[in-house]
Amino acid sequence: MSDVTSSGQADAEAGDQPRLVGLVRSAWRDTLGYDTPDDDTSFFDAGGDSFVLIALIGRISTSSGLTIKAVDVLRAPTIRKQAALLGRLMESDRSGEAA
Repeated sequence: MSDVTSSGQADAEAGDQPRLVGLVRSAWRDTLGYDTPDDDTSFFDAGGDSFVLIALIGRISTSSGLTIKAVDVLRAPTIRKQAALLGRLMESDRSGEAA
């Protein structure tokens, strides 16, 4: 997958972003058991560990209908970055590209 974002992809991600942030925030709350202070706190700083990460990926995958790799979530450790990851995966799904 290319790191270059097309204008249409950027528009789709911007439109989906609030919904995706809410989806990820809800998954974090359900997995960690509390609301995190902000959307830029690292999952591990918020109390997550590798076992909880697997549960988080399952919740996000179930809620979004997307297949998510653990390595991608590790590279996107905050709510905001995970929401952006979902936006990219959704756009790849729509365009038929492999993520």
